[in-house]
Amino acid sequence: MSSAFKSVLHSTLILLLFITFNLCSLTARATTSAEGSVTVKPGQSIIKIMRQVYPDQRSRWPLLMRELVQLNPSAFENGDPRTLKVGAVITLPGAPTGKVKKIKRTRAASVQSVSGSVTLFNDKKKVLVINVGTNIHVGDQLLTSDSGAVTLNFIDGAIVKLRCNSLLNVDQYKMRTRGSLSELSLLKGSLHNETGRIGKRGNDKAILKTPLGTVAANTAEYGVRVHQSQACGQQADVDHDGLFVAVLGGEVIASSEAGNLTVSSGDAAMITQRSIAPVSTQAFSGMVFGDKVVEEVAPVRSQLLTKSKPVEEPEMKEDNGVPYWWMIAAALILGISF
Repeated sequence: MSSAFKSVLHSTLILLLFITFNLCSLTARATTSAEGSVTVKPGQSIIKIMRQVYPDQRSRWPLLMRELVQLNPSAFENGDPRTLKVGAVITLPGAPTGKVKKIKRTRAASVQSVSGSVTLFNDKKKVLVINVGTNIHVGDQLLTSDSGAVTLNFIDGAIVKLRCNSLLNVDQYKMRTRGSLSELSLLKGSLHNETGRIGKRGNDKAILKTPLGTVAANTAEYGVRVHQSQACGQQADVDHDGLFVAVLGGEVIASSEAGNLTVSSGDAAMITQRSIAPVSTQAFSGMVFGDKVVEEVAPVRSQLLTKSKPVEEPEMKEDNGVPYWWMIAAALILGISF
């Protein structure tokens, strides 16, 4: 092999190594700069994003998932973390953004009773196991386990009993001389609500939001069950994951995107989809109510929302990025040539 040929080969290999190195650096920089957002690929789920972006923060995944949904409401169908839209560009928790508004920490309720395992995710980024007397604030989220249940006494006197396998957000709670506001979100599960002072005056609003619709009440005692086809406690199985509303006293207004329905004492209604108006239905034993809960301590589930029928997630092929075999081949040839 002539010295001239060696010189050309050496220069070519050096150039290849330089190009490959810079491509690797550019790829690394692109990954780092993209840490503020992620474009959702086919088959990608919120759990897979947690594994990809926060592999060393498993204990914080429930909080991070909650923040991710709050930051990107349009990336999910009806706010359901299980329905991540392909192609959506989502902002990751902790990324610089002017959209995040800090919520003032305001006491909304206290725990009156608790059974089984109930976990509190609060706006101070802490995860707590609650006890009788624990204060619940605006911005807090409550998750009950398979055997968990909790009764909350709100500042206006409302009593909310959250049953097993349920997820409840305390969005707003304001007692004012005019226009008091109570706003809760039941993302999954069931509850029994006895309204308090909020809602008794004409300009008050007492609203319970769900992924399928809302329930507005003045003075009423009612129960709600959503995304929970399998029985919880003394409830009965139902044939779909829709929204069920049953009224024991007073009346409520059940609403979807397609319309609303007044539900009076002794009546019930259901909403199967947001795009379909609520309809009256026959309330049968265990459809919504079932106050007896097996009082056994059960471990809190590691996922934010439990599914009645777990779905196998498709495996994602890893993107290997720049072909590093160029670097290995170049190094071998350099060794041979010299």
